[in-house]
Amino acid sequence: MTSLAIRLKELDDEQLEEFIELYADRIGRDYHAVYRLGQANDKGRDVVGFLTSAKHEGPWHLYQCKRKTKGGALNLPEALVELGKMFHHHREGAYATLPTRYVFVAPRNVTGPLRDLIFNPSQLKAKLLDEWDDHCLAGITGRGEGKVPLTPELRAIIEAYDFGWVEYLPATSIVKDPAAGPALTRVLKVMPGDAPAGEAPVALQPEEIEYLDQLRRAYGEARGTPFATIEAVLADEEYGADLGDQRTRFFEASHFNRFHRDNTDAAALEAFQKDIYHGVVGVHRRRHLNGFDRLCAVMDHASLLPAAIGGRLARTPVRQGVCHHLANEGTMKWMP
Repeated sequence: MTSLAIRLKELDDEQLEEFIELYADRIGRDYHAVYRLGQANDKGRDVVGFLTSAKHEGPWHLYQCKRKTKGGALNLPEALVELGKMFHHHREGAYATLPTRYVFVAPRNVTGPLRDLIFNPSQLKAKLLDEWDDHCLAGITGRGEGKVPLTPELRAIIEAYDFGWVEYLPATSIVKDPAAGPALTRVLKVMPGDAPAGEAPVALQPEEIEYLDQLRRAYGEARGTPFATIEAVLADEEYGADLGDQRTRFFEASHFNRFHRDNTDAAALEAFQKDIYHGVVGVHRRRHLNGFDRLCAVMDHASLLPAAIGGRLARTPVRQGVCHHLANEGTMKWMP
C-alpha cells in the first residue's frame, strides 16, 4: 500500500482529477451522477457527486483535489481560500445548495494546523471568519477581478454551515479503500487480487434459466429422449452431475464479472470476455454429433485458453462459465 500511495502522490493535476472522478463514482453508488469540473472557472469544484436528480438544488458532495508539489502538504491558508470560494460562489448563485460533504483530496496529506481544525469543526469555522481578510478577501477571484469582502450575508451563510462536513483524504487512506479499485486500475494500472470463487445455489435462479434450457435440450438430443424439465436433468444419473458442473461454472463467471466490474476498468473486463468468445467460437461453429458434444468440445477448449485480465490468468471454471453467459445472451447458443 505504501508504494501505491507514493505513486498516487506523483499524479499530475489532470490525472488526479480523473482518479477522483472514478473513485467518487465507485464510492457514490447512491449518487445520481458524478461530474469532473476541475478547470478554469470551475467555481471551487473539481469533482461533484449529486445524490439526486435535483443536482445543485439538492444534496451533493464536493471533492477538491489539491495535488501540491513534491513534499508539500495542503496548508491552512490554501484550504481557507478554497472554502471561501465555495461560500462565495454559492452566494453568487452558482449552486443553490451547499455540499453536505466537502472533501479535500490531498495525496500529500494536510499540515498539522489544518488537520487539527478539520477535527474541530467549530474552530475551523471561527478561523475562516476571523481570518477572512487575510486569506480570502483578495484570494478568491484572483487575476485582479476584485476583492470579496465578508459581508453580513456571506457571514450568515458561513455561520449556518456545518463544518463537520469538511474532511480530508490523504493518499494512504485512498489506496486502502476498496472503492479505489477501478481508479487504481485505470490510472495507476494496478490490478486487484483474485475474484472470489462462485458457487451455484441449490435453487435455480432466474438469471440462469436461458442457458439451462438450452442445455436441457442438448442433453435430451444426446440421449435421444427429451427431458421435460431442468430439474429432471439434474436428477438424472448420467447427466445430472455434468449439469451441476455447468451451473458452478456459470456462477464462477458471475462472481468474476461482478468483482471486476467493481474493481477493474470496464474495458479490461470487456476485452477479457471478447477473448473468450473469439477463442471458442470456432470450435462452437464446427459440426458436432449433438448439442452435448458441442458443449463438451467448447468446455475442453475454454479450459486451455490463456485468457487473462490485467495479466492475471482467469481460473478454468471462470473461462468455461463465460461461455454459458454468452449462451444466456444469445451470442453463442448451445442449441439453436
